[in-house]
Amino acid sequence: MEHQKIPRSHPDDIIQIIKADHKPLKSLLAILKDENVPYLEKREAFQKLSPLLEAHMKPEQEIWYECLKKNHGFSLEITEGELEHRLAEQICKDMSKTVDERSFTMKGKVLAELVEHHIKEEEMEMLPEYEKNATWEERVELGHRYLELQQEIENRQNQESHKNPPSVMDNIQGKVGVPILLYILGVPGFVVILIWLFFFRGE
Repeated sequence: MEHQKIPRSHPDDIIQIIKADHKPLKSLLAILKDENVPYLEKREAFQKLSPLLEAHMKPEQEIWYECLKKNHGFSLEITEGELEHRLAEQICKDMSKTVDERSFTMKGKVLAELVEHHIKEEEMEMLPEYEKNATWEERVELGHRYLELQQEIENRQNQESHKNPPSVMDNIQGKVGVPILLYILGVPGFVVILIWLFFFRGE
């Protein structure tokens, strides 16, 4: 199949869009799996990662994956990719509700390993294979649709964020803020623990 010569850079090229989306994801995933990074820094990284993942996975699956299945004979790879998307989405939902530091850290590491594997397969296998067979027109058309759907998702995320729902960090501060203050003021540790158990643990 003879293809038109493709420019080095084009804002609507689906291949370049996906690779560009992967860059911030990789940076945030590296934070989640780094054992030397403090818990609160990991929590902050996750709060940035979760909406980015959603805004990447949904258009990737609905636009690019659908094209791969219908027009390019990718079936096994897409089944695996869709499963990894569902797993990543479920872990993100779970992590958003997780308060326990150790549990959150372990789930973050699993999420990082899963998504990094997923990205590697796309960049090393699926994208190069697709690039060899896709026409330039298809790449631009898919990229345009991908960006449109991604913008819709980001707009919805912005609207939801303005509603200011209580975050997990708010819950953490509410549960441990007063006991920590008491400890700083010199209240004995065992008393602080008892206060936390009876008055704050169940909030």
